[in-house]
Amino acid sequence: MHNSALACLLLSSFAKEYQRSTANTRHPAFEKLLLVLPFVWHGPSRRGIARRNFDTALHIVLSDEPRILEGLAARVSAHAPVACQGLNIACGTGLLVKRSNGESVEFAFEQAHWPRGSSPSSIPNDMSGTVLRLANWFKDYTSADLFAMLGLI
Repeated sequence: MHNSALACLLLSSFAKEYQRSTANTRHPAFEKLLLVLPFVWHGPSRRGIARRNFDTALHIVLSDEPRILEGLAARVSAHAPVACQGLNIACGTGLLVKRSNGESVEFAFEQAHWPRGSSPSSIPNDMSGTVLRLANWFKDYTSADLFAMLGLI
């Protein structure tokens, strides 16, 4: 089911893992968050990513799994509204904090732990695995580089 509450948990999980993998020195930009749901909610992408080793480079995964990029631009457009709704819920509930750094908008997970009743433990393993791997890979690229690599610009 593709709903804004699930989007909230997925995007918050992504932000938390992104921060953890950068030793809390960076937070994901809005543009990177827009890319999460099109991978997580697309079955072939999710299956191709969730089983991968964290040490496998993103460009290798994209080369090995060409279906990941099929229709990606359309999926990004289709999932953008629910991603925005999910981010609004995450900010409204205090899971994420929106920050502007002059050039871009970023979202920070500012909780020491998941607030009571909001743990993403009910998210299917393949979805949470995909989110963790995406955060690990996306941290190594600027938004512009990531969009170029994915053929979105």
